[in-house]
Amino acid sequence: MKYPIDSELYKIAKVKMPVKPGLLPVMNQALKLFQCKSDDKVKVEKRKISGYQGTEVPVYVIEPKERKQEENNLPCLVFFHGGGFMLRASGAHYRLVKEYAAKLPCRVIYVDYRLAPEFPFPVPVEDCFAAYQWTLEHAEELKIQKDRIFLGGDSAGGNLAAAVTLMARDRGLTVPAGVMLIYPVTDRRMITESMQKFIDTPVWDAKRSELMWHCYLGDQTPEHIEYASPVEAASFEQFPPMYMEVAEFDCLRDEGLHLYKKIKETGASTELHEIKGGCHGYETAVESRMVRTCMEYRLAWLQKVING
Repeated sequence: MKYPIDSELYKIAKVKMPVKPGLLPVMNQALKLFQCKSDDKVKVEKRKISGYQGTEVPVYVIEPKERKQEENNLPCLVFFHGGGFMLRASGAHYRLVKEYAAKLPCRVIYVDYRLAPEFPFPVPVEDCFAAYQWTLEHAEELKIQKDRIFLGGDSAGGNLAAAVTLMARDRGLTVPAGVMLIYPVTDRRMITESMQKFIDTPVWDAKRSELMWHCYLGDQTPEHIEYASPVEAASFEQFPPMYMEVAEFDCLRDEGLHLYKKIKETGASTELHEIKGGCHGYETAVESRMVRTCMEYRLAWLQKVING
């Protein structure tokens, strides 16, 4: 192993996303085999909401099965999965979002947004914004504490969570109570030291980031580039409390740190964990010591922000 990643990640380090867009449909067909279903700890209900330009977008409402009556109105985590804006969720995504619901406890709104390259920017982020807006508008029906709605996501999902927060602020919508970002994509320019250095890291590397941006953004330079590339926002004022994890051996590491620094400079409450020995996608190793520790960090942060 060229990079000294944690030994528990060796298995996932053997898997890399293809760099040929033509293989994406095959991978997404395989990922369809993973389903987000109810189990002995959580109930899962699939719904369809109105996404960008009125197209239906599936969401999953996940809630703990066992809770006290006084916990009927719960906090909520609206979660956007990673996958380079191009891939469906993995089984690991479903396991972890169900764990948030059961252990916090909270309700989770898991968003199955449309994917590039068939649906490039702004479709995925607008679908996610629509899901956040829907959650706010239906908070009473969903038995959600409206002032305790969080956004979260990993990788490209972290990008979407940060971007939706900026969109909510700019469009006069209530900003989330907090934002949880796991090794997020934040900068389309690909100019950081880690992006230049980590051209062959496990799971994800600079070459795959280049493909991702080509499929997601292409040659567009939209008026609000920060909705695609959040670190380029002119201002992070009014940004809510933020939690961030970055991996030591990840080409995305430094752009995540840059976003963290910019938000911290506004005076927002922030928490950062730099995961030593980690590579991109370490969440896939759900039962590893690394992920178990990270889940403890995340749940503790969410509870702290909920408690005010």
